[in-house]
Amino acid sequence: MKIMALTDIHGRTGHSTEARDHLQHADLVLVAGDITNFGGWDDAKRVLGNIAALNKNILAVSGNCDRDEVRQALCTGQMDLHGVVRIIDGAMFYGVGGCNTTHFHTPQEYSEKEIAAILARFPDPSGARHTILVSHAPPHKTKLDRMFLGLHVGSKAIRTFIEDVQPDLVVCGHIHEARGDDRIGRTLILNPGQFPKHYALIEVDEGIGFTLY
Repeated sequence: MKIMALTDIHGRTGHSTEARDHLQHADLVLVAGDITNFGGWDDAKRVLGNIAALNKNILAVSGNCDRDEVRQALCTGQMDLHGVVRIIDGAMFYGVGGCNTTHFHTPQEYSEKEIAAILARFPDPSGARHTILVSHAPPHKTKLDRMFLGLHVGSKAIRTFIEDVQPDLVVCGHIHEARGDDRIGRTLILNPGQFPKHYALIEVDEGIGFTLY
């Protein structure tokens, strides 16, 4: 399975020729939140419609900068992964949107207890060929939750979930300057960086390979 992973679009709709080509040839597009820049239904439809014109196979979570209407748009389009499990080609995809609480009081923030409760709903993934978590917030104390001042601001609940469950892959975003990859145990964690400038291509077969663009 060829997956194109995007995050932190913030309302942008311009795509490079290379990105358009990769979108068209991916089997699945994963979007890890901040689809809009504090936008709602119309903004989400515009951004997602722009992607869907090239590839209709989209699964996504909303981010902390997306209003509640964005998740409603995802649900209407059967794209939503927030607290939802979807099985594709034997791989289990699930997600958690928004982020852990901040000082900025953005539209979608959750306490660590609330995030843990969402993650606790997911079934035992042992029967799945692969397990892939899509989370806007990165796990705490990794390369991917470190702000430019050096502070780690990721979710402790997400980190605990990864340590306990060990999904094969986590796709996250939120911290723009923390584009890259890391691992917790055997779990590969990717922050593809702000789309459309950056994204990740992921190959899911017997193992998982990736390239950051």
